[in-house]
Amino acid sequence: MNNNIIKGVAVGLGTAFVSSQFYAINLLATKPRLPMFDLPVSKYSTYEIEADMQGYRIRHRMHDPRIIASMETSKKPAGFLGASKALSTKETQKVAGEKDIRIVNNGELTAKQIACIEERAKGSSTGEMIGTSVATGSGLITSLSNTPWIGWFLSGFATNTARREGGKIGGNMASDFNDC
Repeated sequence: MNNNIIKGVAVGLGTAFVSSQFYAINLLATKPRLPMFDLPVSKYSTYEIEADMQGYRIRHRMHDPRIIASMETSKKPAGFLGASKALSTKETQKVAGEKDIRIVNNGELTAKQIACIEERAKGSSTGEMIGTSVATGSGLITSLSNTPWIGWFLSGFATNTARREGGKIGGNMASDFNDC
């Protein structure tokens, strides 16, 4: 009788294992009905995708920063010996999310502003590479990937976090170093 119980449990577990494998293969073999998109992304890129069963349409702008405009009105001394006040209006535009980048010359960036954006991007890219290298070279990723069941998630999360934080630090250091 005890032997029959063990055989029944073994057959039940075997059946559950085989059926779960067939289910996993079925999930992997099923293709999505709509197209999948893996598009490059940058800090200022914008996308608009319209997809349905007949096809898709993509509108993409790689450099499309958000501009914040503001107007300041102030009273300045005017006239003989500054006895009267004149209203002065100053309009400024700024790139959203950037530190001290103002747009002048009819919406065009100055050469210094362009150089600052380039230096920050270079620093961010280098910081991302160094952050990823430190995370993988220190053994952190290897030790996290050996965690049962969730190691793949932990190692990916740690790698992505190290890359992102390294990019922030590198971009800030490049901006500070170049007086941006």
